[in-house]
Amino acid sequence: MAAAERDPPCGLCSAAAAPYTCPRCHRRLCSLRCYRAHGPCAEAFYRDQVLEALRAERNSPRSSAVPGLREPGEPGAPARPAGRGLWEQLSEAEREGFRRLLRSGEAAALLPPWRPWWWRGRGRVEELGAGSGPEEEEGEDEEGGGGRPGPAPPVPPSVPPLSSLRAAPPSPLVRFQLPNVLFGYAFALSLHGGDEALLPELPAAAIAASAALRARRPFSSTAQALLSARRDARAAGLPLSPLGDSGALLAVAQLLEGRDPRDPGADVAAALWHLWRLLRAGARALPPPERGRFREARRKVGFLLSWSRDNPQELALLAAEARAVHAEAAAEEAAVAEIREGLEKVWGGPRPPSGEGRVDREPWVVTDGPGGVREGAEEDFGGPRPPPRVGVDKGGQGRRLIEELD
Repeated sequence: MAAAERDPPCGLCSAAAAPYTCPRCHRRLCSLRCYRAHGPCAEAFYRDQVLEALRAERNSPRSSAVPGLREPGEPGAPARPAGRGLWEQLSEAEREGFRRLLRSGEAAALLPPWRPWWWRGRGRVEELGAGSGPEEEEGEDEEGGGGRPGPAPPVPPSVPPLSSLRAAPPSPLVRFQLPNVLFGYAFALSLHGGDEALLPELPAAAIAASAALRARRPFSSTAQALLSARRDARAAGLPLSPLGDSGALLAVAQLLEGRDPRDPGADVAAALWHLWRLLRAGARALPPPERGRFREARRKVGFLLSWSRDNPQELALLAAEARAVHAEAAAEEAAVAEIREGLEKVWGGPRPPSGEGRVDREPWVVTDGPGGVREGAEEDFGGPRPPPRVGVDKGGQGRRLIEELD
């Protein structure tokens, strides 16, 4: 009786051994599977931890995958609200699971839904006015998976003409700088949930993703400019943004298309003006010796702002080209998702099973049935193995592909 009181059964499946305790409801559980299934505690816990980490003071810009994001308990991390102590109550395996969420970018799914201000749903409820009851708004949320977009940043009241900034006409390749910079802006804003208080991390992420903001990097096409930004964001160690790979490309196309048919360039002007102000605020959060790259990036944003207002006819062409790049990337994502789904069905989970207890044999070797089956296969192969370049290990290719994506 005393032993049973010391080690009560699992509160979900009634297993005899329940060595774990939920840090929120203090329910005894036997495994990670029961912990995840016993209620909303797991999701609420991770959400609280992510939100606390994002609101923390940041002293080191390279402390984790997201610049300025610290793990709870790390030296220099802010104190949590009194009475929680959740991090200390986690096992090392649970702590590592939380770290993995931060590194992979999956933690973004635990944050409150955030819509970029340029997002467009099924219809313009604000313009139509009538018929926008609770049922219609609820349907939009279900379709898009989140809330309504926030207010758009203001369009600058006046922009100096390009001729006042330089005497010579700009290069025709200047047009390709714009989608590269807009990718950096959309990527950084979505990565930080639109929280403008995350300085200097938010504008720093935009600089990391946009070579046009960092240096004199010419591009010869919109595709090259966009794919370069996507590649640079990965190379900088930044996690996947909540928009996703193709979603960030779609954001550039939407910004270039604009929401106001009377002024299609208004969204581009608002985005660039917003980025200019974020760069200025980010520079103020840095010591004076480190402000140079923010100041140079701000100068380039101001130049592109003047160029975009002087050349509105170019924006529609760039938007169409960005749409084409997005369509190709979306098709690639769909193919990868199909491969992943098939492999997870075979594996019985998101990772391949461990090698323990498995028979190490080639996939083309037939082991069941009469020997005639094996002999028939060898007769088709012309030997005990298939000829070179005939057998394709799709499982291995898919596994490597998913490892690269992760």
